[in-house]
Amino acid sequence: MKPPIYHRMFDYNRNLLPNQYLAELEDGVTTIEEAKQRSGLTIGYPGWGVIYHILLSHLDRDREEILIETGTNQGCTTIILAQALIDSGCKGKVITVELDEKNADIAEKNFHRAGVSDRIDLRIGNSHDILPGITNEIDSVRFAFLDASHIYSDVLFEFETIYPVLKNDALLIFDNTYEISDPGEDMYVHGALKKIKQKYSVDLINLEKVSWFTPGLAVLQKNSSFDS
Repeated sequence: MKPPIYHRMFDYNRNLLPNQYLAELEDGVTTIEEAKQRSGLTIGYPGWGVIYHILLSHLDRDREEILIETGTNQGCTTIILAQALIDSGCKGKVITVELDEKNADIAEKNFHRAGVSDRIDLRIGNSHDILPGITNEIDSVRFAFLDASHIYSDVLFEFETIYPVLKNDALLIFDNTYEISDPGEDMYVHGALKKIKQKYSVDLINLEKVSWFTPGLAVLQKNSSFDS
């Protein structure tokens, strides 16, 4: 396995964050270890800004938008998703899935303190068990953030479970896209995205200087409006 690389930023203007509670959590934080204590295993800045502004540019104000997230952790990126719904003027909610009950408890408190709890539906359990039920509940989805298990087979499972309900213009964001594995090891998110790119008609960009270990965000679009 390749050595750790960190691209989460700490020397930035906290006023750039779209939610004041996140700014409070980040106040005085200067290291990864401090960040983990305050906000858990989240992508941090500038990843929060990337997701927030992509959503503001993508959400359809004329429909009710359902955003799906796997891997809630302590809820900081979930807050970003909910804040984007609020600031865009969209109806709808975030459905988020978290395996660890302790993380889920922390996340619930964070949602309340951030003032976004009424826009979030937190489901506790394994995404293998819960995600199929979510896709059966909804007609379609235009955005998902898949950030639970980063094991190759788990990433493929989540993508292939949600793929049938994706609208043609849907966006999916994946965290931890850096090629971390050595030969013979699990291929993780990087390998899963290579497989997805080969098998499905999707457009994919990789933002390498985002997040921490493992760094990288990938933005996938099911079909581009420029496709013939």
